Amino acid sequence: MLKKRIITAVIAIPIALILILYVPSTYFAALAGLLILGGAWEWSNFVGLEKNTARIIYVACVLIGLLLAAFLPIAWVLMIAWLVWCWIAVAIYRYQNNTATTGLQCVHARALSGFIILIATWVSIVTLQTQMQWQSPYSLIYLLCIVWAADVGAYFSGKYYGQSPLATRVSPKKTWAGFWGGLIAAMLIAAIGGIFLTHHFLSYIALMFLSLITILFSVIGDLGVSLFKRIRDVKDSGNFFPGHGGILDRIDSIAAASVVFVLGITFIPL
Repeated sequence: MLKKRIITAVIAIPIALILILYVPSTYFAALAGLLILGGAWEWSNFVGLEKNTARIIYVACVLIGLLLAAFLPIAWVLMIAWLVWCWIAVAIYRYQNNTATTGLQCVHARALSGFIILIATWVSIVTLQTQMQWQSPYSLIYLLCIVWAADVGAYFSGKYYGQSPLATRVSPKKTWAGFWGGLIAAMLIAAIGGIFLTHHFLSYIALMFLSLITILFSVIGDLGVSLFKRIRDVKDSGNFFPGHGGILDRIDSIAAASVVFVLGITFIPL
């Protein structure tokens, strides 16, 4: 499993960097949209749609949402998504403590939350890649690096030091050691990257604070997708990435983190 994860990462990371740095924004948005539509196909399984026709209709609805989102204020889309992630965070807590999942057992709630999350993820990624935002496209690379660092740090610290479980009902393999290891690894990368992205001390401190909140939400994203998998009783969202699972298994953390990060750089002067 580790070998497959490494091989997939070695192939995927350079491709991602080339796309971010060298592909024109319009084409990048289209490619990111295709990835999101693949995620929509997987999310339709979370919703409980089993017939291909129903799943295609759900993907088509997300596609229409992507097209409409291009004409909406970015902050509106992301604020709605942020509220959805806060709702999911409450659902994670309640599910872990053997109470109701705060509405997510409802098919319509899962369908709507996925619709909003997927569209907001696309909006966030495309916004960071264009030249319209702070330090684009390097801000997107920075975000991906801290999220990936958190993932790697959590994997190895959890593997070698994990004893106390983080959320046994939601994701049995996640531990507090993994949480702290991922947080430390991410903040180390953030501390280094922030030197190149900010121009004065106050901006650096603001970026570190935003990065901390971003990583905490990346954990919510990870656990959130795990919760949807528990509700539907599936191990992975798909098998698009060998050793990593499906598209949603790879972008779960980024989906939540990107929303918070873009909102942060929109409202916090850096």
